[in-house]
Amino acid sequence: MRTKDFIERLRTDKRIRMAALVLVAFAIFSYLYSRGISPVWAAVAIVCFRGFFRFLYMIACLLVAAAILFCILSYLVF
Repeated sequence: MRTKDFIERLRTDKRIRMAALVLVAFAIFSYLYSRGISPVWAAVAIVCFRGFFRFLYMIACLLVAAAILFCILSYLVF
């Protein structure tokens, strides 16, 4: 099997994607649980306040873009 075919199969295989999603979710909820946040309430917050999390993500993206732009401009000026 060629490498390209193998990578394409990994990208399209639903079982592998589901396994990766389960591992990432387990890691995130374990981290939250170690910080004192119940995984059940974290899941409820994600489901109920989906728009709020999208808003926070948009703000985070804008802040990162502004920081990168500031770094580029400061490099050009100095």
